[in-house]
Amino acid sequence: MRQEKRSENVSVRSVSGKTESYVRETENGAGLGKDCAVLCAGPLTEERCGAGQGLCVGQEGNVPLAGSQKAGADQDIVVSKWIGLEGTARLASANGERLRQRFPARMIEEAAAFDRYLSIIPEAATAMKSGVCGIKAVSQGGIFAGLWEMAEEAGVGLEADLRKIPVRQETIEICEVFGENPYELSSGGCLIMTAEDGNALAAALMREGIPAVVIGRTTRGNDRVLYNEGRKQFLNKPRR
Repeated sequence: MRQEKRSENVSVRSVSGKTESYVRETENGAGLGKDCAVLCAGPLTEERCGAGQGLCVGQEGNVPLAGSQKAGADQDIVVSKWIGLEGTARLASANGERLRQRFPARMIEEAAAFDRYLSIIPEAATAMKSGVCGIKAVSQGGIFAGLWEMAEEAGVGLEADLRKIPVRQETIEICEVFGENPYELSSGGCLIMTAEDGNALAAALMREGIPAVVIGRTTRGNDRVLYNEGRKQFLNKPRR
């Protein structure tokens, strides 16, 4: 399935201070959460997940994270860059010949180069200076596992809009070929953050050229809920 229409990113409409690089990425297919939610509509399934370690920035560099910082109830949930970057890069790199039979070579080359986005040092450093409360790196199990684990570790619930979760068009296309769910695809390079003012945090990130968008809020209680055009779905616990 080819989706030629490029959706406007939610954060472009709501947050000022965009950089030229962010606008260029958006025009190239960024922030297609609406299209992805339509493609992947259906019951949420449990997925094996090896993530859940929290953000370990020390593995990439020396960006200190204060131990007292933690997600809490009634905070905005912000996601940086796009989901599925790591998994998309791997699939494109390992299956270039097969994918070129279906898509332009330029698209496959772009997808294979998504590994250039995998460092989370820049957004972690900016977030620490911009009112972040909780911060978690997304990895195996994708954004579904990351959201669940963030809420579980903080002892909160959450409500998020599936159609606001940012995803690249290349990820949508490649996942369809291999029967993968973009929301469960390995998502190294993406951070989940919580803040009292998520729009301000997203704006601070975008001033540094880092795409970011508010996708929902944490809640009191234990329910972890995703909405897709008014349909309510519960997020399942990822299996170990």
